[in-house]
Amino acid sequence: MIKAIKLKKIVIFVILFLIIFAIFYYKNFLFGNNISKNRSANQIEDILNSLENYYAEADVTVSSNKTQNRYEVKQEVKGKYCMQEVISGASIEGVKIEINENQLKVSNTKLNLEKVYEDYENLLDNAMFLNSFIANYRDENNEVRSEEKENEIILEVKLKNHQNTYIKYKKLSVDKSTLMPTKLEVQDDTKKETICILYNNIELKKL
Repeated sequence: MIKAIKLKKIVIFVILFLIIFAIFYYKNFLFGNNISKNRSANQIEDILNSLENYYAEADVTVSSNKTQNRYEVKQEVKGKYCMQEVISGASIEGVKIEINENQLKVSNTKLNLEKVYEDYENLLDNAMFLNSFIANYRDENNEVRSEEKENEIILEVKLKNHQNTYIKYKKLSVDKSTLMPTKLEVQDDTKKETICILYNNIELKKL
């Protein structure tokens, strides 16, 4: 009888210990998880904020069903002003686009040609600029995910309401040590790459 009582006490003690351990572990797991998630979210927001204004020199590859063209470009984004000029690449060398507010200006510095379009409202749809990616990533209507690898952080976004089937997915690769972007990929609705931008040089600017 005494042995049965002792055994019962031991069993109860073990059960209580396991319950307390489970509760402690569960709380610690959740708390630790929240810290990790919050740190990750803050880091991503810091990255996005830093890329709102920049100057960049990049190699761009544009792919279609039949062709693949490569260009060297330079970009500048400052507030609501965006500029991209093709430094080299086939027949569009010297072509420069500038977007300021709702005005789009297209010019060719080599041919001395210029065309201005008023009421241009597609700034955030211009997949070549990083501020377009930032707007897409922050848009609550889109699906986003982030992944941390050994040497880089990858931010991905799936555009939900974008009408252009050639621009459906975007993926930004960021160097983990410098937090500077290294590559921006744009994919169509079948996840086939349509645009790839490799950043050779990028300088972050402040307004």
